[in-house]
Amino acid sequence: MPAICINPTDNLDAELLIKLNEQNQDVRLFVSDLIDKKTIETFNGKKAIGDINDDSHISTASSGAYCGIFFEQDYSTQRQIFLEAIKNSTLQRIIWVSPEKPSEQIMSIPNLVYIFYKDKVKSHTIILDYENRDEIKTEVINLVD
Repeated sequence: MPAICINPTDNLDAELLIKLNEQNQDVRLFVSDLIDKKTIETFNGKKAIGDINDDSHISTASSGAYCGIFFEQDYSTQRQIFLEAIKNSTLQRIIWVSPEKPSEQIMSIPNLVYIFYKDKVKSHTIILDYENRDEIKTEVINLVD
């Protein structure tokens, strides 16, 4: 089923997108227009480039995708934007990847897997596993403690 990755930013995300593209074959991306064009070119998948701080851009880019994988890099600004984007999207599964603990508001999202990480590479296997599952239940995967 189609998956969209929101806010990939670096080479580690590029490595994950290669694996995700091999697994899924219908990977879409919403990439910030502030990311260097050379970095964006390393990302596999169908790309939409826009304002990562505009929830309507994200929810529009998510149209037609089943699973949304949200890479939270800036807790102070992205959290509320991502919540609004999810609320206004048709996404059926959410994988939220963050170096910060989840809020109650995030945990109220149905069909959510929240990956709390210290080392981004360790989250890759979990992302691939949960994106590929038929069904999921809301849960937190703590890779910090």
